[in-house]
Amino acid sequence: MVFRYLTTASLLLAFVITGSQFSFAQTTDPHQLYEQHCARCHVEHAGEFVHVTLKRQGNKVVGRETGLELGSFLKDGHGKLESAEAEVMVAHLASILETEPIFHEKCLICHGRAVTFVRFELILRNGRVIGRYTGRDIEAFLNNHGRLAGSEIPTIVRMMERQLASP
Repeated sequence: MVFRYLTTASLLLAFVITGSQFSFAQTTDPHQLYEQHCARCHVEHAGEFVHVTLKRQGNKVVGRETGLELGSFLKDGHGKLESAEAEVMVAHLASILETEPIFHEKCLICHGRAVTFVRFELILRNGRVIGRYTGRDIEAFLNNHGRLAGSEIPTIVRMMERQLASP
C-alpha cells in the first residue's frame, strides 16, 4: 500500500515537472495576463477593452484608431509582454472580438464577470456546458433565460466553452 502511494506520488511529481515544459500558452491564464500587464493603462477587463479599441481587418486584429496590427504591436514591446505572452494575449483578444458583447449587455448585471461566473458555476461534461451544481444543460436552459435571442445562444455557449478551456 505504501509502495503504491509512493509510486503514484513519484509519477505525479514527474508529470508536474515534465508538464512544465509544455508551451507557455497552455499554462497562462489570459485574463490574469491582461489584468497584470494591460489593465493599469487600459480598462480593467479585456472584454470591455476589445469592442471599443480593436477591430478585424482581414484576418488580423488591429487598433481601431491606429490601424496597427495587434500581434506586432505587442511583440514590439507594448505592455512589456514576452513573445509567448503576446501570442496568448492576441489569441485571447481576438476570441473576445469574435463574440459580440452579449454577456456584458445581458448577463453581467446578475452574473458578474464572465470568467468568474463560468469557472465557478459551470463545467464541461461530454462536450456540453453544464451547470456545476444544477446539472442543467446550459444551452437548453438559455432558451428561457437571460433575455437572449435564439441567435445569441450559440455565441454565449462558445464564449463559455472558451472560458472553461483556458487555464
